[in-house]
Formats: sequence, structure tokens, C-alpha cells
Amino acid sequence: MTDTRISIRSAREEEAAALAALHTRTRTAYYTTGGVPAEELASAERISAYWERAVAEGRAQVAATLEGRVVGFLMAGPPKFDDLDAASVRELQQIGVEPNGWGRGVGSMLHEAFVRQLQADGLTDGVLECWEANPRAQAFYARHGWRPDGSRRTGPLGHDYIRLRVTVPI
Repeated sequence: MTDTRISIRSAREEEAAALAALHTRTRTAYYTTGGVPAEELASAERISAYWERAVAEGRAQVAATLEGRVVGFLMAGPPKFDDLDAASVRELQQIGVEPNGWGRGVGSMLHEAFVRQLQADGLTDGVLECWEANPRAQAFYARHGWRPDGSRRTGPLGHDYIRLRVTVPI
């Protein structure tokens, strides 16, 4: 069930540090579940510039409570894959939700925002990478119509990143 007290909006510059911290918590949760030691994961300080750039470029959206607390994020942009045309495909680079809020519909709200963004840009195709040792994320994306396209990239602990694609109506 989706929480109606959550809204999706563009990220604000002053939220970049909070987004880096939330990103660190979300990735720590799924990578450690997959066996990666927490010590090997980047700290929020190391990824702050990444988030500052994404917010400045308008590639980040947030899921926020009525009080303004950020509980999730979405980052999208041109695909980083050489075999894809940025004029026809958009990459879903990140969806992250506060780990204690998983399963409450926030991720689906963020996914819907990505679909709306595709449609607003006149695009029908999205692409993303999902770590194969993250079955929770794979199930989430499968529920939303994403399917493997056969492309893989080496990931940690011998588990590849699997590229997924979705086609949405305009």
C-alpha cells in the first residue's frame, strides 16, 4: 500500500548530503545482505560529490514526507552503455528507499515517477543494472515489467550486474 503522506519532487541542492547518506544506508543494506563486508562500501563523504552533481544536473528526485524528510530517491539520466542511444533510452541509475521503509510503496512511487519522466521525454525504453545477488531488487523490477536483456557486467563477489530493460506506453 502506497503512503499518501509521501510526495515525489525534484531534489534540492541542500539535500545532496542527506541523499549521499541515504544512498550509503541503502547500498549497505543490500550489498551486505549479498555478502559484501560493510567496510568495503563507500562512505557518504566519498559519494557526496556524485550527489551534488546529480542534483545540480536535475537528475535526482526525492520521496519526501509531509514534514520534508527524505525517505527515498530516484536518479535517472542518459545511459552509460556504449550500445544504447541516449536519444531513445533513459537509464534508471538509482532507486533507493530508507531500509526500514522497504515494502511500503515508496519504491513503486519512485518507479512511477521514472515512467512519467520517460513519457514526458517522449521515450518508451528504460534500462538499468541490478546486482544479481540482490533478489529483492530483481523481484521489484520484475513486478514493474523489467526483463533481462542479456547484457552482464562483472560485479562484487562473483555476482554480475544484470542489465534490465522496460518498455512503457507513451
